[in-house]
Amino acid sequence: MSAPLYATQQASIQQYQIQQYTEAECILIKQQVADYKRRLGSNSGLYLQSKTSFDKHCQHPVRKTVRLSQPSSNRIAKAEFVAKENHVASAFLPTKDTDLAGQRTEPPSPFTLMFKPLLIMLLLAFLGSLALAYFKKKLPQIKGRIGENLVIKGLEKHLDRDEYTIINDVTLPLEDGGTTQVDHVVVSRFGIFIIETKNMSGWIFGNEKQAKWTQTIHRSKHQFQNPLRQNYKHTKTLSDLLDLPHELFHSVVVFTRNAELKTKFPENVGHLDEMVSYIKAFNEEIINYKLKIKVVKHVGVVKLKQGRKTDKQHVDYLNEKHSGSLHS
Repeated sequence: MSAPLYATQQASIQQYQIQQYTEAECILIKQQVADYKRRLGSNSGLYLQSKTSFDKHCQHPVRKTVRLSQPSSNRIAKAEFVAKENHVASAFLPTKDTDLAGQRTEPPSPFTLMFKPLLIMLLLAFLGSLALAYFKKKLPQIKGRIGENLVIKGLEKHLDRDEYTIINDVTLPLEDGGTTQVDHVVVSRFGIFIIETKNMSGWIFGNEKQAKWTQTIHRSKHQFQNPLRQNYKHTKTLSDLLDLPHELFHSVVVFTRNAELKTKFPENVGHLDEMVSYIKAFNEEIINYKLKIKVVKHVGVVKLKQGRKTDKQHVDYLNEKHSGSLHS
């Protein structure tokens, strides 16, 4: 055998012994070689390295039938390895959305693209309406709590703790199985003050004898129960539960500053500072120290335990009572 023929055969054997890339991989490297030559020139290191790799591994590319399906993790990893070794830009790499032949998976249908945002908007609108309805339902309770907290701070600030004992949010049981809720009970040597808080705004009209008072905000009018009558029930209930004379109890109605009292009200109805002065005006001792301690302790015994369950029972009772009065 002649020397040239032997050398050619040896070169062919060596070529087959060197790992040959697939056709798809060689296409990627060839594109990168052309890109480096165009941007960096034929003398650049990256171009020469990529060109050498192409000449070495792409003389006899491996033919594979590429299915137009999502590439497996192993195939993607292999392509990434080859690209990394030959500095192929990431833009040429296949992804889970693109197969090795460059074919993208099927895009979402126009129906999906059009209605998906609409469905999301409808869901958000539905959830928003539920939240708004819940907030409107709870708004009176929220306003009531805010007003009560303002009165608590005022009472604690202006009333001597050694002389006055303040008990807040007292829910009492009634004979008919219902409940009545007292905002504040102030126990002192000068009497037991039952305070009803009204966190209202606008103009307030009414007098001691009227069953309903009127709240006016701009041109809108709203009637509400005379709080003096409401508080009389509180004083009477606590008097019965504590087995004490009703004369020891004083009814007080406090409106927050947002309310403007437009008619002449009794002296036990007014804003917080006025009602603190009203309470302090009582200076004749009618309850001795021993009885005062007993009253405070007994209130803690007769009142229902504070919490959501008690509040719900009270609200349910009021709703049932109000519904019954409408149909009577």
